[in-house]
Amino acid sequence: MTPNKRPLEPAAGALLSDDIADLLVPGVMVEVDAAEAESLGAFEETALTEAEAWDANADLQTDEARDGE
Repeated sequence: MTPNKRPLEPAAGALLSDDIADLLVPGVMVEVDAAEAESLGAFEETALTEAEAWDANADLQTDEARDGE
């Protein structure tokens, strides 16, 4: 939903469906409830933790980290 709590309108020419099987059909916009969306991974958190971000910098040489190269 949009910030003002109105459902989004489908794009011009798009078909609206509530059948999950239509997800791969071009031009079809599928409406799912929150439980279905979560089961499909829509709300899966994939962000790095702070520790993982620091570990990702471990292989940079000191000059590269400073110069941004």
